[in-house]
Amino acid sequence: MKNLVLASSSPQRRKLMKILGLPFIVSPSKAKEITRITKDCAHLVKTNALLKAQEVASRLQEGIVIGADTVVYSSKGRLILKPRDLQEAKKNLKELMARPHWVYSGVAVIDAKTGRKEVSVEKTKVFMTKLTDGQIDCYHKHVSPLDKAGGFDIEGKGALFIPRIEGCYFNVVGLPLAKLAEMLKKFGVNALFSCFLFLFSSVCRADAVSPQVCHLDNCVSVEVVSKVDDMERGLMFRTGLDQNKGMLFVFAIDDEYKFWMKNMHFNLDILWISHEGRIVYIGQNIPACSVDPCPVYDPGKIARYVLEINSGYAASHHWKLGDKLQITVIPAKAGT
Repeated sequence: MKNLVLASSSPQRRKLMKILGLPFIVSPSKAKEITRITKDCAHLVKTNALLKAQEVASRLQEGIVIGADTVVYSSKGRLILKPRDLQEAKKNLKELMARPHWVYSGVAVIDAKTGRKEVSVEKTKVFMTKLTDGQIDCYHKHVSPLDKAGGFDIEGKGALFIPRIEGCYFNVVGLPLAKLAEMLKKFGVNALFSCFLFLFSSVCRADAVSPQVCHLDNCVSVEVVSKVDDMERGLMFRTGLDQNKGMLFVFAIDDEYKFWMKNMHFNLDILWISHEGRIVYIGQNIPACSVDPCPVYDPGKIARYVLEINSGYAASHHWKLGDKLQITVIPAKAGT
């Protein structure tokens, strides 16, 4: 099966991708989005979705890349993007509540190896109940609007004032799944009848580099985990790691991640790594823990990856803060 790559850091889209039941990894796009309508909303979101997918595909040797873009279009003919502050969020929400509005999502799928692409769009009409200023303030105390197109969440407390929609529900969340499933079928990926294990080494080509983390000429072969259940289990109950082996936790977004050593049987070095591959914190010789409560290790550093390796490995191989690591999960294009 081909690798699926989600070109988005959106937690909502990541959750929706899991519904497909297909293994995937996250590689956020660095493409600059267009924020002005030059033709119509459908053209805007399709263009942005394609830009995002193309940017990620250009960095890969192979894989099926999925890009998406979602905007909200008010009855006044105004594009409602992510609000800059709570004041703007409140103003936008009142405008959206005045009359029904439209949510547009563009979806682009690209085969990084062949360059083949498919682009489509979905739209949903959303009806909202009008809230008072105080009710809107209360909503914003529970739900941050700043990271959401339109400034509301239909999958959370926003559902309490959205009595009706016409069209795809998942489109409003940020990724129209039925549309995406139909597009993926054209690339030989059938989400409806999938039953695959999430094993990166099994989906790479025979001549591709297996998952590993390297510093200079020293490399650690890693078991890659990005599913919540796999992350929670980690290295629990295992008796040890082979030499030059480790486990790499790949997160969807940059954030502070806490770890513990519950049900571990051996000590570890744990490295927190930025999205650029730089070591931002090293926990050395962290002891195993078999009793409750186990201590929580929180370096207070923003990271995208966390690497668990045998205790003493970092020091013996001179890995230190600020070092740039080469992280290989899927094969990159030559020269990138």
